[in-house]
Amino acid sequence: MSNDILERRYRTLLRSYPAAYRHDRHDELLEILVSDVSPARRWPEWRQAVALIRGGLRVRAGGAAARPTAVLLWQGMQLAALAVLALGALIGLDDLAEAVQFGGLGTPLRAHGPLLVLTSAAFLAVLLDRRRLAAVLVVAAIVVPTAVSQYLFANSMPQWWAPVVAAPLVIAGLRRPADVPPAERGNAVLVTLGVLVLHLLPVDRLMLVDPVRQVLAAGVVVLAMGAFLWVASADQRMLLAAAPTFALETLYRGMTDTRSLLSFYPSVGLPSLIAGVVLAAIAVVATRRRQARA
Repeated sequence: MSNDILERRYRTLLRSYPAAYRHDRHDELLEILVSDVSPARRWPEWRQAVALIRGGLRVRAGGAAARPTAVLLWQGMQLAALAVLALGALIGLDDLAEAVQFGGLGTPLRAHGPLLVLTSAAFLAVLLDRRRLAAVLVVAAIVVPTAVSQYLFANSMPQWWAPVVAAPLVIAGLRRPADVPPAERGNAVLVTLGVLVLHLLPVDRLMLVDPVRQVLAAGVVVLAMGAFLWVASADQRMLLAAAPTFALETLYRGMTDTRSLLSFYPSVGLPSLIAGVVLAAIAVVATRRRQARA
């Protein structure tokens, strides 16, 4: 009975690997894991559990593919487009809710509504790998809201920049090689959520006077950043996905003199864009080195 429980828990850990990989190697991996294990053991060793999760992340990132660098770059572009569009939609939704709360439905709805709808539609098209439709929608997300209302364009808002930044990524994705599959949908959603967490961190609270709140905020930031970097060390696509999201704030700051902050958007400007470029470079170099060692 104990071995049955242990085997079930190993099966749960093996779900970190893609379905196709499990289909080919699941039984072999499971046999290796449960062989020579004491009948009294009920839980996998923590080192083994961590290794399995990291292994699954690396396989999902293309580590087992014939051309891992190509998988990193093309799937990384897809995930980057998803992250940028999701962040733009989130910022737009937050601003729309705030504007409606304090100023009614007039100009805010006319400015934010079309952008929010088209950005969300483009996100879904990219997620479903409808590449041509995604390209049309992301261009429409730039043109239509600007034609309807000049408010977001004139103020160079981050949510207006989101489809602008995503457009070259989506259009480049039209030429993705046939031997590079799209990112798995469930995995793509998780990567997108992981990137959004970076922009939801309470960085502004690190400047609070209350030391208790400062410590709590610092703890949240450190834990979240540590978790993100741990995952990204195994799945470098996370770094590529995060890199262009930092451009939204940089473009916003570069095109306007206002110094107001979005409630949840860290104001880190040009240093963030530089950090994003560095992260992308690290992702490519790490993947190429791992490919060379293999």
